[in-house]
Amino acid sequence: MPSATARDFQRVALRLGFRETRQTGSHERWNHPDGRAVTLPLHGGREIGPPLFFKILQLSLTLEEFQNIR
Repeated sequence: MPSATARDFQRVALRLGFRETRQTGSHERWNHPDGRAVTLPLHGGREIGPPLFFKILQLSLTLEEFQNIR
């Protein structure tokens, strides 16, 4: 099952043109100029498990594209 850390998602989001717009507690909100948005949980380097991993992949990526950018 795939998983990744929040840092992996941050790196991919930056490469896709997303920018961090705000942070509330342990969650960051990232927005793209085309209107897409994603919230990333920051929990001390812990892996983000498969259900949330696939929810966050709604950055319009496939799993293979994420793996290549990461």
